[in-house]
Order: sequence, then structure tokens, then C-alpha cells
Amino acid sequence: MFAPKLEKIRIWGSWGLRRLPAVGLHHGINLPIVDYEKDLWDRLEWNGLEAGHHPSLFETHHSWYYKKALPRVSVLC
Repeated sequence: MFAPKLEKIRIWGSWGLRRLPAVGLHHGINLPIVDYEKDLWDRLEWNGLEAGHHPSLFETHHSWYYKKALPRVSVLC
């Protein structure tokens, strides 16, 4: 999907999401703001800067809530 006029998007709990809309290369125009969970952002797939679909084309804001993965261990001895 191509969304050149995208201004802001909030992504929370959308674990099946793999891609954001492509925004294209905008020189001198405000970048779209993305408010997200870090784990979700790390799972996204990108097509590259040439396709107008790259993380550097978004202004990112980490969510105030970050779910850190806990180690999987047994508490029984």
C-alpha cells in the first residue's frame, strides 16, 4: 500500500502486522510519526529506501510501555 499523505499512526498489540504503508521519499516535508511497541517495530519487514519503504522515512516514538521478554526457567528445585 502506498500512503504519501500519512501523518501519524499508533501501533499497539498488532502482532500479525508485517509491513507499514510505503510513504515515498519526501524531501523537506514532515515525516509520518509512528508510535509503537519496540518488539513490534523489530518484527516489521521493509522493501528498502528505493521503494520508499524504509524505517528512516518515519519519525519514531517508542511507546511508554515496553514489554521486556522474561527468561524461561523453572522455579521448582
